[in-house]
Amino acid sequence: MSDDLLGTIRREIDDRLSELRPAVAEYQRLLEAAGDGASRDGRERPATRAVRGGSPRRKGTRGRAGSPARRRGPRSAGEVAVIAALEHGSHTVSELVVVTALSAANVRESLRRLTRSGAVTKAVRDGRPAYALSATSG
Repeated sequence: MSDDLLGTIRREIDDRLSELRPAVAEYQRLLEAAGDGASRDGRERPATRAVRGGSPRRKGTRGRAGSPARRRGPRSAGEVAVIAALEHGSHTVSELVVVTALSAANVRESLRRLTRSGAVTKAVRDGRPAYALSATSG
């Protein structure tokens, strides 16, 4: 039975990935056209725009209204896989390892980053930590 469930989940993930590939390609073309620093192959290009004041921002400087100036890069493949799995409901780390085919260390690191960014929340289910998409992620 678990093989049937895993096969079904894997097919759903594969179908969803096939569905999203054109959107990802379009997103990369738009980033490239906007000159946002990322090329189509995902490698960073050197920044060509000058930062106000002529010098790069230093770590710890603040943006408008005293909020921290924090820019996050694109999500890693592990984070994307974890989010895709969590779209179907909450999961423990061991369940995410099976569903995503990532190592436990990669799943934990992705969950740590996603929890810190607020995209994922941590709860307890049957005495074990379980993770779910937060209500504010989107």
